[in-house]
Amino acid sequence: MHDTCFETSRGWKTKVAEHTTYKEFAGTLEQSKIDQRQHKLISLPNGLTALCTHDASAPYAAAAMTVNVGSLVNPPEHLGLAHLLEHMLTMGSEKYPQEDDYMNYMSNNAGVQNAFTHDNTTTYYFHVSLDAFEGALARFSQAFTHPLLSESCAKREINAVDSEFKGLLQCDDMKLRQIKKSLACSDHPYSYFYAGNLETLRSDGLAKQVQSLFSNHYSADRMKLSVVSSHSISQIVEWVVSMFSGIQRCEPASQQPAKHPLCKDVLGKLIYYQTNEQCYKMDVEFPLPDIQPLYKTAPATYYSSLLEYKGPGSLYEMLVQAELIVDIASHVAYPYYNGFNMFTVQFALSKNGYQHYSMVLNAMFAYFQMLGEKGPQEKYFNELVAKQKLECASESQIIPDLFCTSVSMAMCNRYLCPWDILTSSASYYDASLISQFIQYFTPDTCQAFIGGPDHPEFSLDSYEPYFKTPYCIRKLEISQDAAKLCSSPLTYRFSLPVHNPYMPRQLDIVGTLDSDKNTPTLLQKSDLMEIWHKLDNQYLAPYGNVNLLILLPDVQSSIKDQAVADVLEKYINKDLAKVSSDANAAGMEFTITSKPGSLLIMVSGISESQPLLLNTILEKIRALKVSKHAYDRAVSDTKLMYQDMRLKQPFEQLQDLETTQFAQLPAFYPTELENTPVTMADVQAKVDSIFAQTYSKLLVNGNFSEKHAIDVATMVRQTIGSKPLSTTRHTPANQVRIKPGHYVYQTTADLETTNNAVRVNIYCGSDSNHKDAVIIDLLVSLISRPFFSQLRTQEQLGYTVQAYSESHDNGSIAIVFCIQGEANPLYLTMRINQFIKEIRQRIAACSMEDFKQLVEASKMLRIRVPNDVGFESMRFWMQIETGIYNFGVREHKIKLLDDVVH
Repeated sequence: MHDTCFETSRGWKTKVAEHTTYKEFAGTLEQSKIDQRQHKLISLPNGLTALCTHDASAPYAAAAMTVNVGSLVNPPEHLGLAHLLEHMLTMGSEKYPQEDDYMNYMSNNAGVQNAFTHDNTTTYYFHVSLDAFEGALARFSQAFTHPLLSESCAKREINAVDSEFKGLLQCDDMKLRQIKKSLACSDHPYSYFYAGNLETLRSDGLAKQVQSLFSNHYSADRMKLSVVSSHSISQIVEWVVSMFSGIQRCEPASQQPAKHPLCKDVLGKLIYYQTNEQCYKMDVEFPLPDIQPLYKTAPATYYSSLLEYKGPGSLYEMLVQAELIVDIASHVAYPYYNGFNMFTVQFALSKNGYQHYSMVLNAMFAYFQMLGEKGPQEKYFNELVAKQKLECASESQIIPDLFCTSVSMAMCNRYLCPWDILTSSASYYDASLISQFIQYFTPDTCQAFIGGPDHPEFSLDSYEPYFKTPYCIRKLEISQDAAKLCSSPLTYRFSLPVHNPYMPRQLDIVGTLDSDKNTPTLLQKSDLMEIWHKLDNQYLAPYGNVNLLILLPDVQSSIKDQAVADVLEKYINKDLAKVSSDANAAGMEFTITSKPGSLLIMVSGISESQPLLLNTILEKIRALKVSKHAYDRAVSDTKLMYQDMRLKQPFEQLQDLETTQFAQLPAFYPTELENTPVTMADVQAKVDSIFAQTYSKLLVNGNFSEKHAIDVATMVRQTIGSKPLSTTRHTPANQVRIKPGHYVYQTTADLETTNNAVRVNIYCGSDSNHKDAVIIDLLVSLISRPFFSQLRTQEQLGYTVQAYSESHDNGSIAIVFCIQGEANPLYLTMRINQFIKEIRQRIAACSMEDFKQLVEASKMLRIRVPNDVGFESMRFWMQIETGIYNFGVREHKIKLLDDVVH
C-alpha cells in the first residue's frame, strides 16, 4: 500500500543530511491559534513519514510509531501473531541485545513505554526525561530496524499474550467484538480471531513466523512517527533522519480482499448473545465504504452526532420517554480501516426495550427518515466544525505521549493531506455527499446484536469458539415503512437540534506568562465558602476547571445513606443528559459525585461558558422533582453498577476491598448495597434537604481572572441559598490505624474466570512525613522492574504483575505487590514473599552511582510541571479537598531527594 499524499513530490523540498537526503514538507501545516509549538513534517528515503515537534514547555520528551499493520495480517494458522510481534518487538535488538535493555532504560530515566494492536494498526509509544531522549530514541528506532525476535522470547511471550487474552474472557465488549468478527465473511481476514492465545500460537519455529511477519509487513513506508521534545527542531530532525533511515522498505506480502467483510450474506440477521453484565444492549451495524477520503466532509460524524443528540425532538428523548432505552451512542468501527468500515448505533436497553426491540429499530429508522426529509443542515454542520476545532486546539494541551500517539495514528489515513496532519477534522460542507450518505442506513443493510444475561425465549445453541460466548441467530424483522411508527402508541414528532447555548463565541486569553506564581490564592473565606483561584500564567490557553465541593450535614454514613446517595447521583446525571450533550459539543464536560456527606461538581474544558454551565447544573439540582420513571431508571442503573463492581477483574476487586478498609467514611460492599431498599421518598427527601445547610470549597483555575472567580462564587451562593454548616459538622477523617501484624483478607470473585489474584501490602510510612514518602518512592523504583522482570517476564506468573506505592485516606503509605494469574494464590503469595526476601540483597548491593541515577529519575518525575490546566487543577484540588493546603509538597520532596543523596 502506497500513501497517496505523502509520496507525491508536490510541496516537498529535498534536504541534505549527513550521509543521506530526505524530504521536508515546504507548505504550511494548519494548526490552532493557541498551538505555539514548532512542527516539521519530513519523509525519509525509505518512505517513513515523521512529524517532528519542538515544544519549549514540554516537561519530558515523547515519541510514538504507528505501523499501518495489525491483526488483519495474521496468518490463519497463527492467529494473534501480530499481537505477539507487538509484545516482542522492543525486547532486544542487534545494537541493544539485552532483552530488557529498553524497559530498563525507560525506568531508569523516568520513562514509560507501551504498545497496542488493532485490526489495521499497531502503535508503540514512550515518554522519557529530556536528558535521556536521544538514548531512548536510539533504542526505539533499533526495535524497528534490527529486532532480535528470538525463539526464547517467543516461547515466553505467548504466555503473556495468553494471560492477557484470559483477562478479557469476561469482558462483554471483547466478546461481542469477536462474535461480530466470527459471523463476518469467512474469507475476509476481518473474521479472524484477533487476540491470540496458547491454542492459536503454540507451534515449532514460532519465532521464525514472527520474523516473517515483521520482514513482510513492517515496511518503512507503512510507518508513521511523531516526536515531541524541548530540544531544537533541527536537533530532533537530525536524530530522526539518522536513526530511522535504516528501517527496511518492502512490498506488501499480501493484499486485503476487495470485498466488504459484511457482505450481503451476513446482513439481515438478529444475533442474541449472553452477557456477564446484568443489563441489556443492542448494537445495530451498517456496512460503510472506506471513510478515510471523507475526513474533510465527515458525513459519518455528522450523522453520529445527530443520533447522540439528547435535546427536544431527539431519538434519545423519544426512546427514554417510551421507557425503551437508557442511553444511546454511535460511531464508526475504527477510523483507519482500508477499503471498508462499519457504522454502529448502540442502545442501552431497558427490560421493556429488550422485549420490544423492534420498536427501538423502527424509531431509529423513522429518525433517519426525518433526517433525510429535512436534508443536510449547514448550521448544524458548522457547529460540528466548531466543536472539532476546539478538540484540535486541545490537542496542543494534552501530554506529549498522547499527542504523539494521536498524530501517528491519524497519519495512517493515506488520503490525509500533509497540511491537515495537525487538524484532520471536518472543514468542508458538502450537502450532496451528506444526502447521499444516508443511503447506507436502511433496514436492508444492517445486522443487530442483542446482548443480555438471559434470553428465556431462545435457545443459545451456538458458541463463539474462542470466548465461548453462547449465541443464536434469527432473521431480523424490521418494518419497511418506518413511518408506521407515527400511528403507534409511541407517537412522537422528531425535530433537528436547537441552538447550543454553551458554544463559545471567542477564545480570549486572560493571563500572561509568569513563572513565579504557581500556587492558588485564597480569595475569600466565610462561614459559607472558601474561594481558591489560580490564573493560568503558564499554558495561555482558553481552558479551565471549576471544582465545587459542597459539604452536607449528614456525615454519619449508614448503608442506607450510601445507597440513597448512589441513586441520587445516577438520577442527577440522567436528568442532566441534555445539558451534558450540549456541554460536550461546546468543548466542556462535567462530573457529579454524590456521597452521604457531600456533593462534588467538577467542570472542565473551554473556560468561557463554564460559569453558565455550573449555574445550570445547580439550578436543575435545586429544582429537582423526582418522577417515577426516572427514579426506576436510576435505581436500575445503581443496581447494575453494584453488579458490575462484583464482576471486575480479581486484582481490581482486591483494590476495592482494601479501599473499603481505609475509607474516611464507613464503606460497604456491593452485595450489602444491592439489597438495601431506596424509595422515591428517600431520594426526594435527600434532594429537598441537600442545600439546607452547606459549606463549600470552590477552586477556579485556568483562563479566569479574580473577578471571574468572585462572580462564580457569588452565583453559587445565590443559587444554593443555604444556611451555614457548623464547623463541628464538617466531614471528619476516619482515622483507621494499622496495627502491627500479618492480616489476610480473602474474597471470591463472582465472575467465572481462570484467574486468581494476590495483593501483598507492606505499610511502612505516612504521607504526612515527606521523608518517608520520598524513601518509599525510591524503594519502589528499585524493586518494580526486577519484580516485573522476574515474576512476569521470566516466570510468566500472569499478565498483571505490579509493584508500586499507594497512599490511603488515613495517610498511611503501602508498598503494594500484586499478581493476577492462573496459579494457585498460595503459590503466588509464596513467590511474592520470596521476592521480598531476595530483593533486600539487591537493594543493599546498589552502588552509589546507580543510586544517584535513581534519585535523578525520581526528581525528574517530580520536577515535571503539569502539562495542562487539568493536571494542575487535579494537584491543587487534592490539597484543597483534603484540607491539607500544602501546595509546596512537590518542591519540598525534591529538596529531600537531594538530602537523601548527601
